[in-house]
Amino acid sequence: MYYEELVDGEWRRLDLGGEMSGSGLPHHIIYFGSKEQWQRGPQWTHGRRVEIISRIKSAFPIPEYEYEGEGVLDGKDWQSLIAAAGGLSADRCCWAGCTQNALAAKLVCVYHAYPDRP
Repeated sequence: MYYEELVDGEWRRLDLGGEMSGSGLPHHIIYFGSKEQWQRGPQWTHGRRVEIISRIKSAFPIPEYEYEGEGVLDGKDWQSLIAAAGGLSADRCCWAGCTQNALAAKLVCVYHAYPDRP
């Protein structure tokens, strides 16, 4: 997968990892990597990680797409994941020490079902 933008009449491209998933949702997974890996990418992307990831996520939203990487999920993403799972149950997450409600038909909360992976 890749992200492109036109700057001063020139196309700039950022290659990203990604893959198609099996049947059902999500259909694709986009890999953003860690903040450290991002800094090893093209110079024009440095300091723009949040902006670029936000643009990609708006074009490729949850639940059709899943994102992996350090610090890529935000409050809007968590709400989309909860809705895609059918909401919250009255049961607590079974993760030791967690006080969040579990996702409907699951034993864990959204934060443990979809960890913000490093």
